[in-house]
Amino acid sequence: MDLGNADGVAGDKIAGDLNNDEGKQAVSGDFLSSLNEDQRGIAQENGWNGIGSVIEGYQSLNAKFSDSVALPGEGASDEQRAEFYQSVSKTWTPSDGYSFAMPDGLPEDFPYDQDFAKEAGDWFKDAGLHPNAAQALHDKWIGKMAEAHGQSVEAANERIQAQAEAVDTAHRELVKEYGEPGTDGYNNVVAKADRAMNNLTAQGIDVNGWFAEKGILSDADDNGLQQVADPVAVKLLAFIHDRAFTEDGLSPGGGGAGSNPFDKTNPDLAAQSSLIRSDPDRARSLITAAGREPKQFYL
Repeated sequence: MDLGNADGVAGDKIAGDLNNDEGKQAVSGDFLSSLNEDQRGIAQENGWNGIGSVIEGYQSLNAKFSDSVALPGEGASDEQRAEFYQSVSKTWTPSDGYSFAMPDGLPEDFPYDQDFAKEAGDWFKDAGLHPNAAQALHDKWIGKMAEAHGQSVEAANERIQAQAEAVDTAHRELVKEYGEPGTDGYNNVVAKADRAMNNLTAQGIDVNGWFAEKGILSDADDNGLQQVADPVAVKLLAFIHDRAFTEDGLSPGGGGAGSNPFDKTNPDLAAQSSLIRSDPDRARSLITAAGREPKQFYL
């Protein structure tokens, strides 16, 4: 008998037995029987029926954890924690930038700043913010800006309303004293106020800004005319027009104290002629104060 051949046949038989179901069951049974109760439960739960399957499971688990990042421990430094966050944030930070959705309830005229939103998105990316966190911050920012915008619009509307009420009040007071707009009395007092302002400026006393802050005259309308917003101030300017320059010797005599001989409403031709001959510079100043052109008088 050829024992060597017999041993080879026996080995082939054993290998074949291990590859068939009955052989696998035998190996599995032997493997599990060598384990205690807790170990058998773990092996059965993971499908381990032999040393080979245990090694395969270990290799698979090791491959999964090869790319993982370990959480910093309690004793980790701030630098280590920052390095950990920087590593994990790369997995969610969008490479092409954040795309923000607009929150509901924004006013139709809200001035959304696309350029600033993009700039803020770059900041969020540098900080490694998760898109959900970036969107939340975006919405908070938009809400704050919308609130400020609403307050600004409300304040502007209140100023417009207050200006309109002031104009209406001034209009009624001047109408009561000088007549309706378009009449000589009303137009004359407003014109005097404007001339006084111009004359003060010509004398080096620029009070336009100061009077504007007081709301004396509103912005010009489509026809270039200004509405009166403060009747007291208009009367003051008209008084300056009629009186103040007389006290400084800027008005020649004639026609009554404080009168301007070049005033269209009360011209004094004799005084005009005398002043043009005796003091052309003063005449030119008074002509300008009256809202007229010196060249009309050959000056």
